[in-house]
Amino acid sequence: MTDTEWTPIFVLPNIPLEAQIGCDIAAIAPADDPRVVTLKQEHPSFEDFMNRFSDNFGDSFEPSVLILNSEAPPAFRDVTALASFRDLIALSIVTHSRAMALRHPGGNRPLYGDAFAIYPWMLDRDYEDMIGNTPAILGIHQLSRFRGQSSPSLFRTSLREIDVDRPLLEKLMERWRLHFSASTSAWQDIALMRSLNMAYHASLLPSGTETRFYDVGRLVSLWVSAFEILAHPGGSGHANRDKVFEMIELTPWAKEKCGQLSFDTGSKKLPFKRSLASWLYQKLYDCRNDFLHGNPVERNDLILPVSNRTVFEYAAPLYRIALTAFLPLTYDVPAPHQDDASEFAAYVTDRIKFLRPQRLIEEAILTATGANTDRDTLSS
Repeated sequence: MTDTEWTPIFVLPNIPLEAQIGCDIAAIAPADDPRVVTLKQEHPSFEDFMNRFSDNFGDSFEPSVLILNSEAPPAFRDVTALASFRDLIALSIVTHSRAMALRHPGGNRPLYGDAFAIYPWMLDRDYEDMIGNTPAILGIHQLSRFRGQSSPSLFRTSLREIDVDRPLLEKLMERWRLHFSASTSAWQDIALMRSLNMAYHASLLPSGTETRFYDVGRLVSLWVSAFEILAHPGGSGHANRDKVFEMIELTPWAKEKCGQLSFDTGSKKLPFKRSLASWLYQKLYDCRNDFLHGNPVERNDLILPVSNRTVFEYAAPLYRIALTAFLPLTYDVPAPHQDDASEFAAYVTDRIKFLRPQRLIEEAILTATGANTDRDTLSS
């Protein structure tokens, strides 16, 4: 792995990693990753930079690093590709963590996309000066004056392997490579990257200490936009609520209860039965309309009637449902003959592992019905 030359592009000070996340083109790696260690050995100023971070109480740490293969094609060097890479990693974790929070309340998990925020200052390409670059600043400064910090709004919650939705991550990374390596991208890949960008911003903290329910309503609006971008047919077509319903209903459900068409998403005059996921999307959609159109709205309008949870808590798991249908995320490995016990056992184990995140998401969705979070209660 260290035979290939890698370049540090950004640092992410809010998320400690137990292991790298990425592919042969790009990765987000911890400071002790062999490639990052090599970079620190070859460039003492980079090691100095990495050692200049601390939290808001002075405890030192080394940030995670987004590194790029030095031989990566030009399209992958663009900030659009690198930001999309960050987006897909963040959504593969936040959607999973949100589902875990619904199933198993309590515990520290990366629930907000801010954990994957890119730090605005970085060493220049010659490993000499500090460069700050955002829409608000463009500046240069001395490394000796630099003092990096993590976000004051988050705990630096360590990211474990069990926090990553691997089937989703691998499929999104596959589509990312396809999109940015193509001379002409397919509409679906463009829509996917745009949707992930919107979903990432929907996953951020609603605000700081001054957060109001209006701020949560704004994020609900961004989530609805992420769904609509994903469902857009392209060209002169239009995305609307029904297009999103159609996409959601294509989901290959792992749990029978989630696929039952028993929830009313129509009107009093024209009831229409759809799945629980579509019903939840209807709730998101109604909230979006109220908040963005200036309709009268109160805090209780965010609360679901049975589970007593906010509809916002279901937005990220519901987005994973939409991605499952859109990609689609299915286990397509043909089953070996059952006479070969070892191969068949390996197939079953691999299939269970692949479907486990989908089952978790569906169990999380089912909590909206007031179902107990006990695994037996939620079984199909």
